[in-house]
Amino acid sequence: MVRRTRREYRADAHLSLSVILNSTSACIGRVGLRGLDWKWKKVESLSYWLDPRYWNQGLTTEASWSLCTLAFDRLGMRRIGSQALDGNPASQAVLRRLGFVEEGREREAVCVKGRCMDMVWFGLLAKELRPLAG
Repeated sequence: MVRRTRREYRADAHLSLSVILNSTSACIGRVGLRGLDWKWKKVESLSYWLDPRYWNQGLTTEASWSLCTLAFDRLGMRRIGSQALDGNPASQAVLRRLGFVEEGREREAVCVKGRCMDMVWFGLLAKELRPLAG
């Protein structure tokens, strides 16, 4: 994963940032933009991962919002895509809180432990990014 991230970063195709907890300076996760398309000013996918001990505190939403803001305001992107498993309502909720709109479904896109699940596709335009609550 590290090698792939470095290769994509060098190709200007990926940006990955650590999520640092202010109170302890501990790295608790990461957020990323994969598939930066500079010609068409769009991002293929927003991704996020957070240590489960920090779930349900709004931290994933906050970190993702900051990265979306950077993509729109500093990098000049006009669109960001993302995906979430149909069986992961928490991940879908993060995207919806940010203003992402469901755009489609890839049926049985991923099979985990013998169970095949749909992938739900989302998109966000710069004008749709919601203000961070609170």
